[in-house]
Amino acid sequence: MKIPVSIEPDEEGYIGRECPVCKKYFKVKFGTGLHGVTDCYCPYCNHKDSQDNFWTRQQIEYAKSIALNQVTSDLLKSLKKLERRPKPNQLISIGITVKGQPTPIIYYSEEELEQKVTCNQCTLEYAIYGAFGYCPDCGIHNSKQIVSANFDLILRILALSVNAEGDIKSKLIENSLEDAVSAFDGFGREHYSSAYPQISFQSISFAQTKILTDSQVDISSGLSPKEWDFVVEQFQKRHLIAHKMGIIDDEFIRKTGTSSSLVGRKVSITEEDVRKFISYLLVITDNLLTGIPRS
Repeated sequence: MKIPVSIEPDEEGYIGRECPVCKKYFKVKFGTGLHGVTDCYCPYCNHKDSQDNFWTRQQIEYAKSIALNQVTSDLLKSLKKLERRPKPNQLISIGITVKGQPTPIIYYSEEELEQKVTCNQCTLEYAIYGAFGYCPDCGIHNSKQIVSANFDLILRILALSVNAEGDIKSKLIENSLEDAVSAFDGFGREHYSSAYPQISFQSISFAQTKILTDSQVDISSGLSPKEWDFVVEQFQKRHLIAHKMGIIDDEFIRKTGTSSSLVGRKVSITEEDVRKFISYLLVITDNLLTGIPRS
């Protein structure tokens, strides 16, 4: 006996999936991405398996309840046909009454997830917890795509500073610098969490030295010494904004080589500086992706 069960997408067209290994939940939009694929990659642990092994526990319970509902409904209908009332005026007469309801259906709803992604490689639309993950169709990791999208968003926000005035203009520029460093640091930590678990990519000089020593990969490749010094200075400016209210201190002077006469003054950041900084971070990102396979 075969009972067909339809798993319907949510209101946005996504259907839930669950990795058979790490048990984590994600969603995909069937009809996007590669056509005719029979396998699926877990976006979290990269386990590859048949699509049929990625049904969620809720979907399986729902399917089971559909089947039980159908079977018990058919059984009750068959038993109902055997019902009869006792015959009157007889010494012994047995009646049969059938009572009961079909097994109820266990409904479910798909979960809300934090990050929706359209894969740059195969165009699959999928949703995951967090931000970074492998594409369930082609298995490509989205770290470069996500960090690039974050940089694009920062540049759009930065553009608002052009027509802003005074403190609002300064704040937009400072926030953009901080966000750029955070986006790059998030990318670095995600992509190399196993190979370099102790590295903070906010300490860009230390990260460069460590990676060059261990892997012979120079993340500053493609940048001139002057451009690299500029990158280091922007990271230090971000540190001042986050921890020193933007006031230049002795540590900033020591790490950037700036004139000691600036100690106690507020650090200067321009829109042009942030745009240049992001362009250099993209170069460093490519160096990391090219030079070191993802851990």
